[in-house]
Amino acid sequence: MTNQEIAEALEELVQLDIDAVLAYDRAIAGIGEDPVGNALAAFKVDHQRHILELSQVLLGMSRKPPQAKPDVKGSILGGMTGLRARLGTQQALEAMRSNEQLTTSTYARMLAKPFPPDVLELVRKNSGDEQRHLAWIERALDQRIWEQDAGAHI
Repeated sequence: MTNQEIAEALEELVQLDIDAVLAYDRAIAGIGEDPVGNALAAFKVDHQRHILELSQVLLGMSRKPPQAKPDVKGSILGGMTGLRARLGTQQALEAMRSNEQLTTSTYARMLAKPFPPDVLELVRKNSGDEQRHLAWIERALDQRIWEQDAGAHI
């Protein structure tokens, strides 16, 4: 991979994580500070860490990372997540499942790229976070944990 191709791929991931942070903000605002909302807040922190770490790699390549604002796709996803979150925890989690499916598949696609070993390791670590987020959300939906003691399931 050329440095240009590496940078473009990393910029795509940074933007993906920026968009994810907005979606998490909207879902958390709709759910509130209950155990499900707290779990989503922890996942949001993971996305913020991804932005920081990927941006540091881009800066090391003398590339300016994307601005910390959602793109058109992110604005639409965030808006839809916010609307669904107002309908309750189940709708918020279903919206977040769709969002995490997108991030998980994007990271999986990136893992197939011939990144340098240090970049590949970072992408692999972030991909693991995405898989964990998606698995938790799917389990939460399957078990309807908002109707139980959700804290026991985090």
